[in-house]
Amino acid sequence: MLVMRDTQVQAFEKVAVDHFQQALLAHVRTFFPRHAEVLGPAQLERVIHHALQKAARRNLKTERAVFLYTGLLLMLGSEFDKDPQLPWVVWRPEPVPSEEVAGEAEKEQAIDQKSPDAHVEGLYGQAMKFLDRAVGAENQFLQRTVEALCQARIFDEVPSAPSFGHRLLLLLQMLGPERYRIIGEGPLRELVRHGYESAKRYGMVSEREIMHYMALAFVLGSGFVRDPLYPWAGSVLSSSAKTDGAAKGRGAALWQAALEHLSRCLPACPRRAEQSAAALARPNESYNRIIEG
Repeated sequence: MLVMRDTQVQAFEKVAVDHFQQALLAHVRTFFPRHAEVLGPAQLERVIHHALQKAARRNLKTERAVFLYTGLLLMLGSEFDKDPQLPWVVWRPEPVPSEEVAGEAEKEQAIDQKSPDAHVEGLYGQAMKFLDRAVGAENQFLQRTVEALCQARIFDEVPSAPSFGHRLLLLLQMLGPERYRIIGEGPLRELVRHGYESAKRYGMVSEREIMHYMALAFVLGSGFVRDPLYPWAGSVLSSSAKTDGAAKGRGAALWQAALEHLSRCLPACPRRAEQSAAALARPNESYNRIIEG
């Protein structure tokens, strides 16, 4: 009988994991080409490493589940699983979806939720329905939102309202009416509260700076400043000294970096249906199966 030493097992395990990571990288380069180009090889590998770490913390083990989870991260933002505007993304046995996707979510819950891998497959199905309605099947709504962001006048055209918080909600509605309708006012109020507090922590005090920050949180995800998909955000907000003058410069620098990024890469998958099919076609078994079998 062949007996393998621990060191041999570890070596085989490393080969299996390395092979899987390369397959995941190839998948991302194929279906998210603009992300890969804009991020560059080194940062793209950091994104993949980050996705694998998060997947491991969620106890995801199968190839299919990790591919699906990575796709969600790329399309919704790295902190999608705690984004106030996505309340239906939960990791409890009983998901709590937003009203617009509740009916479809109930159907998705028919998937066996005993394992995290099965649960992420259900979440993925909900997310694809959400994206079709919120950003458009061909990302056409998202494209319009980004085009609006690039026009400074949209921030001047936000109507007056009883409070600044109301004006922020009106801004989001103007930027993405479809997304606003699908998400609903309740979750977006939470996003506004979260975004307002975050912007303040980074020294942004003017209405225009906070509007800019909120627009980015709406489009890129509430955790965009910590997201390895957007390294420019963390770089801008961490590099300046904590002085009043530096804080003012930080807000302007963040907005310019964001516009430059969005002109090169939409936070979306250009071939969403094909990407989904490819991810769902991955084996529903552990990527360590070489040694586990």
